[in-house]
Amino acid sequence: MEKPWPTPPHYDVVLAGGGIIGVCTALFLREKGLSVAVLDKGRPGYEQSSRNWGWVRTISQAMEELPLAVASRPLWEQWAKEGDFGYTRSGLLSLAQDQDEWQGLESWLAAARTRGFDARELGRSEISTLLPQSRGQWAGALYSPGDGRAEPDSAMRFLVRKAEAAGVVILPDTAVKSIDIQGGRACGFETENGRISASSVVVAAGIWSRWLCKTVDIVLPQLKVIASVLRTEPVAGGPDPIVASSRFSLRRRMDGGYTVAQRNSSITYVTPDSFRFLREFMPNFLKQKKLLSVRIGSSFVQERRQERQFGKGKPNPFEQFRACDPTPDSKTLARTMNRLRADMPVFEKARIATMWAGVIDVVPDALPILSPVARYPGLYVATGFSAHGFGVGPASGKLMANLITGEPDTLGRDHFTLDRFGCNGEGSRAS
Repeated sequence: MEKPWPTPPHYDVVLAGGGIIGVCTALFLREKGLSVAVLDKGRPGYEQSSRNWGWVRTISQAMEELPLAVASRPLWEQWAKEGDFGYTRSGLLSLAQDQDEWQGLESWLAAARTRGFDARELGRSEISTLLPQSRGQWAGALYSPGDGRAEPDSAMRFLVRKAEAAGVVILPDTAVKSIDIQGGRACGFETENGRISASSVVVAAGIWSRWLCKTVDIVLPQLKVIASVLRTEPVAGGPDPIVASSRFSLRRRMDGGYTVAQRNSSITYVTPDSFRFLREFMPNFLKQKKLLSVRIGSSFVQERRQERQFGKGKPNPFEQFRACDPTPDSKTLARTMNRLRADMPVFEKARIATMWAGVIDVVPDALPILSPVARYPGLYVATGFSAHGFGVGPASGKLMANLITGEPDTLGRDHFTLDRFGCNGEGSRAS
């Protein structure tokens, strides 16, 4: 919207953030008969929701998050009957390069089997049968035939259209500047176009969620991680299942090309929040340090300058950040592509069509926050998906809708509370 609202509109629920989590939550709320609006500072789904790898996976999901992944499968399958966004149950093959990686996969599978999971172990001969293109010597693999793939950008366009058709009001180019609190209760958002009121408000703004929560002194322990991806031109004879490994990962695309990335090549830059949340993030970082590169650059000064603009009673210029479009790590992607070409001859002449990067919202335990905010009735947060949001987005939206309407769920909402971090209790630190 380009002009202020003549009369502040009111909805049952208003969500800040038009990514997959915000749109799915809005869709399920609308199915319950509530009036719903979704606000986005730019174009819905433009940031990480359309820049991810496009995997709908269960393999290697945390046990707490596995129910979300499993419950999302039938929703993706149902939606695929309504629109063509490249969804298919292609299966996912997770390869172990050595015995350490294989033991990790075996340990995960042992825990997952107690929850009725459908993955199975593959020996070397079975890997060759399922992945004849590879000439690598893999220590072992897990295969989940129920996992699938989709085109993230097409899926987001479909979901936005589906939500609008259901009666959800989507308002692009509407930056939320702060959460409106009156009488100790969340009752709307202040936007660049004026105030919009609601009985319940949801912060589902991805990497921007921390700063938005800061406008009402809520501490959200969240950091940003940059992940780079490339797309090839069409490749004949390539693998159909999703392939995951520490050397390369790939997914067949609708156009016959492949999305290629490396799972242990994400980058995080040292910022003021890196020190602020060091205690919360350090345990998981030490476990996952092989998957993440920590770098020092101009980000520290830039974020320090930016964060001073955000908070209670401050200008909060979210409209200055319409789209997060970082520069991809072309050197790492080139090395990843070289590894792929060496392992699979069908990619030897594959041409790189384009590269891009996205910024992932990460929390200390890598589990999402799907939670009410105890301090302010009516305020909810849905963020911190730590690179898992696309695949589990449908069930996460359903869980959030049930949470807001007070309905029971079987997806483990107790694992995803904001309170688990202890950042907003008695004597908590300033944001």
